[in-house]
Amino acid sequence: MKIKEIKAALNGLVDDIAQCDADYCEEEIRTWLMAATLKVWAGNKLFSEDYVQLLPVFKGQNYTVAQVIAALDCAGDDSREMNIPMFFRNIAAKDKENNTSKSRTIADSIGRFLVLAALINGDFTIDEANALMGISDLLLDYCDEQRVAAGKEREYHPEMVTPLNQTGYCRPLSDDKRREEVNPLSGSDVSASPAENSAPTITLNISLAPEQSDELDVFAPASGVTVSKPAAGEDDAEETLESVLAELHGLVGLDKVKNDVQSLLNFIRICQMRTQRGMKVPAVSYHLVFTGNPGTGKTTVARMVARLYYLMGILPQGQLVETDRSGLVAGYLGQTAIKTQKVIQEALGGVLFIDEAYALANDKEDSYGKEAIETILKAMEDHRDELVVIVAGYDELMHKFIESNPGLRSRFNKYFHFPDYTGSDLLAIFDRFCETNGYTLAEDPAAPLRERLDEMYANREEHFGNARAVRNLFERAINQQANRLVMDSNITDSKLAELTLEDILLALEMM
Repeated sequence: MKIKEIKAALNGLVDDIAQCDADYCEEEIRTWLMAATLKVWAGNKLFSEDYVQLLPVFKGQNYTVAQVIAALDCAGDDSREMNIPMFFRNIAAKDKENNTSKSRTIADSIGRFLVLAALINGDFTIDEANALMGISDLLLDYCDEQRVAAGKEREYHPEMVTPLNQTGYCRPLSDDKRREEVNPLSGSDVSASPAENSAPTITLNISLAPEQSDELDVFAPASGVTVSKPAAGEDDAEETLESVLAELHGLVGLDKVKNDVQSLLNFIRICQMRTQRGMKVPAVSYHLVFTGNPGTGKTTVARMVARLYYLMGILPQGQLVETDRSGLVAGYLGQTAIKTQKVIQEALGGVLFIDEAYALANDKEDSYGKEAIETILKAMEDHRDELVVIVAGYDELMHKFIESNPGLRSRFNKYFHFPDYTGSDLLAIFDRFCETNGYTLAEDPAAPLRERLDEMYANREEHFGNARAVRNLFERAINQQANRLVMDSNITDSKLAELTLEDILLALEMM
């Protein structure tokens, strides 16, 4: 949908209203239509770059990305409603006096315009189109109340329209709610007329954040963010809950974690059964805290949890978005919320996995980290049916992190501890690396390798790398094998596959 087409539709609608009401105020009309458009966009999951390009069409001035996102956040607040605009009331009053039906035509045009504006977003649906045309229905209901003459029949079938609820875009406000409001995206006042039966033109109060530097491109993939999508290939089309659980239980070690995940899923299953049978269900929190040292499988298990939640119908998509402080915090106050919201948008429908989450609250004076936390907490509340957050990090630091904020304490009450791998576990992980990459381990290096891995486990420190240390060892071993074989004029397949004692000892020396 091109911006010029929406601009033409807007100008045409404003001209039509002007012809119906000689006393119209173009500023008032454009303000109301822009606020209604923001309300429409606020209901979408996706943020479109076209929003920034389209808004100047309404008021003839440009707005930054930060301003638009702040306006959308306010517009999405359920407590902020839009009432029947005064310009529409005036047209309906004249229709009643002159026995005409121009207000009915305008009502239909407003719904069609909002559908046109909504089309620039990538997640626009037929249901949304019907709901937006429902705005026209509410305006037409007002025409009926005012006994406006009937106009020509609408071109769509009313029985196919999903009406808006009582807190919709055009709900008339009671007298006690009529108050002075701030005009969105401008700061000018729009006050209610003291005349009887009048109402404020707009009741959508949008507070804008200060203009921010354009150095942050919220449309580009955020640095420090990795997106892992659930299996979708032909070989994975038959993925089931049982197959993912088998994969989980096939991981090396982590017996307690496996039992904890299984126990959580069992509880969820029972709750789902109770729901289906109309029984009371206790509140279930799907958000998790993973504690443990690096390299203990936290990210791997988080990806599996995302897939399991998807297969159980808890999440609509099941992707995992992995990030840390660098992927959430920006260089300026105000921009952190924008950057964090961008990551949240990528995670909607799946799991947001925040590694080393304690880094967001290490310092009480860290307003940037606090801003990220508050943005995430709000998203967890606003998108409770389509967003799960898993935070991870060192044991003690994660407990301090959760206790640092009442909102975190209330949302995170399930802790999964990931213990360090034992020497036997580390050897099994090394064997897995060999098997996965098509290598075999000769018998003679097995004993010294096991001895060294036992030693690594026994002498481990706080930052022990666990599986990461084994990965590094494996990569050094295959590099040593390459150095050894490169001058061999008779390299057989078995030589290419085998890691010898020499390769392992040289790799261990480099650890």
